[in-house]
Amino acid sequence: TFGLSIPVGAVLGGGTGLAVGATAGTATGAVGGGAAGYGVYAKKDDIKFVANSVLSKASDGVETVKARSVASVVYAKALASAAKARLIRAGTGGTVESMD
Repeated sequence: TFGLSIPVGAVLGGGTGLAVGATAGTATGAVGGGAAGYGVYAKKDDIKFVANSVLSKASDGVETVKARSVASVVYAKALASAAKARLIRAGTGGTVESMD
């Protein structure tokens, strides 16, 4: 009797376990999802306020970064212009031929 009864019992037990587990998991997921959905719905105004606040702060940060970037570009251009002017004033550094 052990030749076929153990595999048949394993198949039946596995199938039953699968069905019960799937049902319990589905029920738990439905209840958990419903509770989460209700919680979000109940707090939707608070969530919207926080989301808008975060968006506003991020937008302010973008403006700050843009302003600093422009200031950095202006500063770099001024440094490059000053360096170019020094090089032009310095000349090539070549030798002058004597008129003897």
